[in-house]
Formats: sequence, structure tokens, C-alpha cells
Amino acid sequence: MGTDSGQPNGDPGAITEAREDWKSSTTALERVQQVVEQTTTPKTAGEIAEEALVSEPTARKHLKSLVEVGTAAATEEGGATKYVRNEDTLLYQRIRELATEHSRKELIESIQRMKRRIKKFEDDYDAASPEDLATSLGSDASEGAWEAVSEWQTTERNLHIAQAAINYGRARDLGAATQ
Repeated sequence: MGTDSGQPNGDPGAITEAREDWKSSTTALERVQQVVEQTTTPKTAGEIAEEALVSEPTARKHLKSLVEVGTAAATEEGGATKYVRNEDTLLYQRIRELATEHSRKELIESIQRMKRRIKKFEDDYDAASPEDLATSLGSDASEGAWEAVSEWQTTERNLHIAQAAINYGRARDLGAATQ
């Protein structure tokens, strides 16, 4: 777990060494992009610059480029521009990666496993969806029940991503066949 400074707990010397290794083995753009890809709540260019080990002007320059190519999204909050990862771009990259790295057969087998897992959730909790389960849980619900809600949601998301990867691969193959 991190500390208030955003630094992970651990040996300060090891942390400094890891930061220096990261800085020497990557470009400023790569570091800004890596920080943005981990950013789920909007951050200012200054906050991203600090995490990416770059100056604020350098961060702004690279963030502008990342917004232009769709890796990042920019919003105005309280008079400040804040940046966050573009979830659609990450989703597309994940779908494309699955379609490229796995065979249709592997994806179908994975989809079948996920459907069985979802069916087990439905049967075990007598619920039609993770949202249905969540709304039925009381304040005294076990940690396991809440973990099941989260795992069920993740499984459903992964199921849809795997199905999209099959469709993406098929569309890509059909496009190549018509050229």
C-alpha cells in the first residue's frame, strides 16, 4: 500500500534506485504515458509530472500529444486541466491484443469457462446479475459476498472483451480476404 506521498512502502534507497532505473531506461514520453495509463482519477499535469519524473512543461507537452492520439483524455475541473487514461483506447488495445495473441479456439474455450463461472455465481447466490446480488446484500454481508460481486463483474467484463476479440479477429480476417 502506498503512503500519502504516493510512494510505496519499503526501503527508501531501493525506491530511489528503482526510480532512477526507470528514468534511465525510458524516455520522458514513455514515463508520462505509463503514468497516464495507470491514472483512473483525473490528475493535473503537475501531479503527472511528479510521478513521471519530468518537468511540468515536459508533462504538458506529452499529455497534449497523448490526448491527440487518444491515449489520454483531458477535462476541465475547477479551472485546471486534468488528465486521465482513455478507457476506450485501453479497451480497444486489449481486444486487439487478445485477438492477435490467442486463437479463436482459445478465446472460445475461455468464453465457455467464463460463462460457467457466471452460471455458478447465479446459482450460488440466487441472483441474476452482480448488481442484483449487490442490492440484496445487507450491511452485515460477508466479505466473501462482496468479493463475489466484484469477481462476477470482472468475469462479465472479461467475457464481453473476449467476445469482442473474436468479432474483431473475424472482421479483420474478412477485411483482409476482400482486399
